[in-house]
Amino acid sequence: MKILYFGGGLGNQIFEYAFYLTLKDKFPKEKIYGIYLKSRFKEHVSGLEMEKVFDVKFPPVTSFVAKMLTVILYAYKKLNPNTKYCSLHDTFVNWNAIVFKAFKTDLSFYCYKNDWIRFKNISLSLKNQQVIQQMHEYNSVSIHVRRGDFLSQKYSELLDNIATPSYYSSAIKIVETRLKDIRYFIFSDDIEWCRDNLPVPSNSVFVDWNTEKNSYIDMFLMTHCKANIIANSTFSYWGSYLNKNNPIVIYPKKWINATYYPQIFPSDWIGLESE
Repeated sequence: MKILYFGGGLGNQIFEYAFYLTLKDKFPKEKIYGIYLKSRFKEHVSGLEMEKVFDVKFPPVTSFVAKMLTVILYAYKKLNPNTKYCSLHDTFVNWNAIVFKAFKTDLSFYCYKNDWIRFKNISLSLKNQQVIQQMHEYNSVSIHVRRGDFLSQKYSELLDNIATPSYYSSAIKIVETRLKDIRYFIFSDDIEWCRDNLPVPSNSVFVDWNTEKNSYIDMFLMTHCKANIIANSTFSYWGSYLNKNNPIVIYPKKWINATYYPQIFPSDWIGLESE
């Protein structure tokens, strides 16, 4: 038996699904269950939305026995932090564990798989359809800026001050050496900050209408661009990775304020050092 607990926003959920598929491949005879506590999704208005957005199926909800086993093993881990029964780190995996934090980040889990994740047919507003048309007509470049929760006390120490204004300025300069006739499409939870701080021309499109339960559409739109400038955010990471246009992708090489880094970046993506 293997037990995965899930949580976080859509970008994190895609990583979790990739790890779930890897676990299924590695242990084909094991029963795998999922734990979906509301408290793990409370910061994201849409909750667990993967099955709504993508053609995927998550593992079944844990049985009573599995739930009790998870509680026991969590309590045991507090007494014995190095126990082999739990694998809770974001990047290091103990394959012999019983309980896993599903959020694991490693390119090897999905880079050799084709069509392992596909968007469902999405009903788009006229405004979003027009944006996609423009993305196809121009050398379209998406820019994603994540502020909001990254500035909160809970996350700022780990995630803030990485994708800085100077990072975006450097990324824009690189894109402009490679593409002409560019049209920028800006995605953010703080569009006003973007208007005031991003050095983009006046014909740029600030996509500010896909909010709350429709925010996943921003990720879908990013996949239509010719280039992606991303934040240190799993949301824009997947907006770029799922882009079938073989785009130019620029990302902040320092992804988190920690001593370890997730191995998730394809070799042809361009990593910029923090200034």
